[in-house]
Amino acid sequence: MSDRKPQRRDDRGRSSRGRDTRGRDSRGGTKRPAAHTERPDEPALPDDVAASDLDASVRQDLLSLDKANAESVARHLVMVTRLLEEAPVLALEHARAARRRGGRVGLVRETAGIAAYNAGEWQEAVSELRTAKRITGNSALLPLIADAERGLGRADRAIEIARSEEGRSLTGEEATEMRIVEAGARMDLGEPEKALVTLQLENLSVGQAGTGPARLFYAYASALLAAGRRDDAVTWFMNASAADVDDVTDAEMRLVELADPDFDPDLGYQEGVDGSSAADDGADGDPVTADADRRVPHNPAPETPAGDVAPAAPAAGPSVREQVAEVPAADPPVAEEPPLAAVSATTGVAESSPVVADTEVVPVGGSAAQVDGDESPEEPESGEPAPETVMASYDALLLDLDGTVFGGHAPIVGARETLARAEIPQLFVTNNASRRPAEVAEHLNELGFEAGPEQVVTSAQSGAQLLAEHLEPGSRALVIGSDGLAQEVREVGIGVARSADDKPDAVIQGYSAHIGWAELSEAALAIRAGALWVATNIDATLPSERGLLVGNGSLVAAVANATGKTPLVAGKPAAPLMIDAIRRSGVNNPLVVGDRLDTDIEGAHTVGLDSVLVLTGVSTARDLLAAPPEQRPTYVVADLRGLYLPVDLVRIVAHEGWQIRIDGHAVTVVSAGGPVESLLPSLAAAVWASGESIDHEELTVSGADGTASEMLHRLGFGVVG
Repeated sequence: MSDRKPQRRDDRGRSSRGRDTRGRDSRGGTKRPAAHTERPDEPALPDDVAASDLDASVRQDLLSLDKANAESVARHLVMVTRLLEEAPVLALEHARAARRRGGRVGLVRETAGIAAYNAGEWQEAVSELRTAKRITGNSALLPLIADAERGLGRADRAIEIARSEEGRSLTGEEATEMRIVEAGARMDLGEPEKALVTLQLENLSVGQAGTGPARLFYAYASALLAAGRRDDAVTWFMNASAADVDDVTDAEMRLVELADPDFDPDLGYQEGVDGSSAADDGADGDPVTADADRRVPHNPAPETPAGDVAPAAPAAGPSVREQVAEVPAADPPVAEEPPLAAVSATTGVAESSPVVADTEVVPVGGSAAQVDGDESPEEPESGEPAPETVMASYDALLLDLDGTVFGGHAPIVGARETLARAEIPQLFVTNNASRRPAEVAEHLNELGFEAGPEQVVTSAQSGAQLLAEHLEPGSRALVIGSDGLAQEVREVGIGVARSADDKPDAVIQGYSAHIGWAELSEAALAIRAGALWVATNIDATLPSERGLLVGNGSLVAAVANATGKTPLVAGKPAAPLMIDAIRRSGVNNPLVVGDRLDTDIEGAHTVGLDSVLVLTGVSTARDLLAAPPEQRPTYVVADLRGLYLPVDLVRIVAHEGWQIRIDGHAVTVVSAGGPVESLLPSLAAAVWASGESIDHEELTVSGADGTASEMLHRLGFGVVG
């Protein structure tokens, strides 16, 4: 248990002290002592404290208690409110007294949990808040529960709560607070970049004012500082200070510290989302006088970084039900499977090499014949419960285009039927910056899909937005790319230049079939002269009916080689395009669908989303086996029709029905009755679990029987790598 006792405040910038949260001022007037029986293990109740100080709606929750006991409980709750800021330990004693008398009342357990949270008693807070949630069904308590888990050093558990179905279903302030907790947990784990991505899903528009924006900007600044981006952190501490009209953060003090070149943020105090810190406390432990001070749960793990973020705590009573949040929620981390190369999937006993992973799979894409044909997966027989499909497990689809939905001027087999049948929102997220959304939608409609411009999210749009975030209005950018990219730039208030002689403030580079030596040279000249450089995407290749063509990434590489500079990237796998797509979808749990491991799948990892790899474009089954952790999808299917297969069939985990033997660089597959759809998920899981012992340049994959050999052939595996 941490010995750190955080001070808490109302999350919206108002002090709990003297607030009329219980009806009338608990300190105003002379109160008639209520008849009650004090117990020796209870803290004393002052005579001026009366049950009537509680709001009438709150007192109604105590009607299940006898009158005398209800009055004592009410008076202890009043004392919790009175002492929560100034004496959190004594407030907790009163909360415990109320709990002993009225432990079956949800409000009492909720108040006890919040008092324990304020006093830094994290285990007690978790226990009480979970009990309160069980009694009341109040899911708004989840952010506090998750944050208390952080206080216990269980950041993984906090993230699990945030990414749970119930955590994702939060809305409004509770959803925002959960996201802030998740960002703090990411920082606890030494993942400030993921914390940044989490917070970037919020409204970070500069110019907002008030407690909510101030806390959010402060949290973002803290994450930037933890990520080593000191200059950016200073900017966002300035934004927090400007938004902090109620003086709820210590952003100004942080700016003073960061102005000191000798200040080391890694050695600084631990601050909360609104800027409170241990440094704020006096030597006697009294709370600071700032009206909005609060603390972050202390994580005893030695690797816990300073500068994390956490939610503010609510006061007891009616505000207990209001919860403390300030903005909306985001991704369950995919749980790692047990090492298939070392443990038998059937016995759990460690085995020696060669490794055998026994896996059984329920068809993830139907029979072998369905992989190459147009048939949809078979429906379960009447009377059998239909297994949940991949499609049914998510709220929206974020679909790549080239190689996933179509290839050049032809739709991918089964794509039209699959998307026409889908009942969830579909967004088309493309790195191709050469065409505007209306043109992309028109192309989709020509191919037989139904799509509107509002469903299309392009890297050109995200690239233009990046320019707007880094340049002053009226600045000019040299556009290396299509007219569509130039128009996107104009629409965010940035002027368009066409020559380095125009002394542009930035260069934005996107794909166009007409880009040649002259255009790339103009870009190099401007970048060498100091212009900001933004690339819409860095895809090295571009799929077409004829094969893989030169992509924008290859052209970007030429400019990088000529200038020695590295651009800001808008498209996948970078976060900006993915964040724009999530915002456009309006849901908390979308699925990323794509054909490229290095863009689509890695982009999903960047923002913490699940993903499915389709084998209709760039990445192959062999590429999947060699994928590094940040490029590993959640599922793999032959094509988009696989989205209607059972979710457990195509998940990349150990499946029964196949035996995968790994001996050095040789992988042998034995058929044990598994369907073809489960073969590749099983194979990938086994190879990934084997660690780095496999040299993929030397890797061979072969079948030990005719069935396995034929199915491997369908997946593109030969006898040798």
